[in-house]
Parts: sequence; structure tokens; C-alpha cells
Amino acid sequence: MQNPSISYLPSTLVIDIQEIDDQHAHLFEQLETFKASCIEHNAYQSDEAEALFSTLVVHCQTEERLAGEAGLDFRRHGEKHRVMLRSIRKMLDDMENPDADVFSLIRYIEYWFERHIQEEDRNLGINLKQVAFAEVGQQFADEFLEQRATG
Repeated sequence: MQNPSISYLPSTLVIDIQEIDDQHAHLFEQLETFKASCIEHNAYQSDEAEALFSTLVVHCQTEERLAGEAGLDFRRHGEKHRVMLRSIRKMLDDMENPDADVFSLIRYIEYWFERHIQEEDRNLGINLKQVAFAEVGQQFADEFLEQRATG
């Protein structure tokens, strides 16, 4: 079944790792909903912002889990997640200030999502696919050698 959120993910940001692409699409959908709600109310919408932040935290955990399962070094990528999460958390907390600009927050999150996917997640996707391909190739080689030995 196709994920209805996928239409929110620009095709140039698809990395061909279904779990990650689905989460990226959902993040963009939540960001668009948050943006529309802020425009409609002409004010910061804290519940929607917190839901978006929670989804982002889960997404970062997913990428770390997938990288760990594949045996990839995720330290640099993970550090970029931590810096971004701290930055967004600070911006969300600062929204209590009457001079805070929610639209600057939205632009920052949107920019960060796109840049991070292009610069980091695309490489993560390539590396995850390479590990998966190597595992399949090894399994095929093992089966072939076993057939030759018993055949």
C-alpha cells in the first residue's frame, strides 16, 4: 500500500530506503500542516510543533538503528542530528518570547530537512543499499558453493 504522505516528499529527496522515505514524507506533511495552521491562526501552534519535533526525534532514532544494524559508522551523522535537535528544541522553547518569529522557525526546519537529506541521508541510503547488496551476494555465493560441494 502506498503511503499517502509520500506526495509531500519531493522526488529529488527520495533515497530509496522505504522506512526512511516514509518518515521523510511524514515529516514534510507535518511541517506543511504546522505551517498552514500557523498561517490560519497567525500564531505559533505549540501542539503541532511538539508533534513535529517528536516525529523528528523518532526519525533520527530510526536512522541510527538502521545504520547500527548495517554496521555503519554513524557518529558524524548522529552528531549532526543531535546539533539540529538541540537547535530546533531551543527555537521551540524561544517561541514563548513575544518577539519570536514562527515563520523563521518554519523556514529553518524546512531548510534543514532538505539540506540534511541531500547531504547526509542520501549517502546513508547508498551505504545501506550497499550493505544489503553485499549480504545478498554473500548469501548467493554461500549457496552456490554449498551446491557445488554437495553436487
